Amino acid sequence: MRLLLSGFEPFGGEAVNPSWEVASAIGAAPIDGVDLELIRLPVRGRISFDRLIPAFEAGGFDAWIGLGEAGGRSHLSVERTGVNVLIDRDEDLKAMPEQALVVGGPAGYFARLPVGDVAAAMRAAGAPSQVSETAGTYICNETLYAMGNHLETTDARAIGGFIHLPYLPEQTVEKRAGTPSMTLETQVLGVRAAIEFVRDLVAQPAGVTAGAR
Repeated sequence: MRLLLSGFEPFGGEAVNPSWEVASAIGAAPIDGVDLELIRLPVRGRISFDRLIPAFEAGGFDAWIGLGEAGGRSHLSVERTGVNVLIDRDEDLKAMPEQALVVGGPAGYFARLPVGDVAAAMRAAGAPSQVSETAGTYICNETLYAMGNHLETTDARAIGGFIHLPYLPEQTVEKRAGTPSMTLETQVLGVRAAIEFVRDLVAQPAGVTAGAR
């Protein structure tokens, strides 16, 4: 399987972004049967259209998995739905007016993965994981919706989805007591299990039910 794994650069004053730390760790320890390519994305509106989709189109990939930070969550979250909304942020991270990601596009796209089964595989590997119904309205959601739109409108057979990650422990040192976090090792364990699940799914002749279970 040829896989594009995307993560994001740090934003919001953070020194690290767990999505890129996890992607980098996985890139440094290859998974059997996976031809992996990484892409590091800036956190800004329309980046999916400017960089992610062109990279995917150029690479001949069988699958895409996006990773992103969801500070405040305690579990790895496999996202079911990307919605046709972007609420971008200015330089001070203040919300800007709502806009459609694709004018006239569907209200949402399901991930092209059986999200419940992916989350179960991650839990079986020892990483606390759950299904999340939507990826929000910011850049992580943009990647899931934009890739869903691209795959649907190009009749591509590739599959893909998005996983939100908690803070790393070092990110919570200056935050309020009790802010959830998860070690890099555990996050890598979960995402590796998700990639192995997708690898095995790609090898099957049957099709994939989007957003199933």
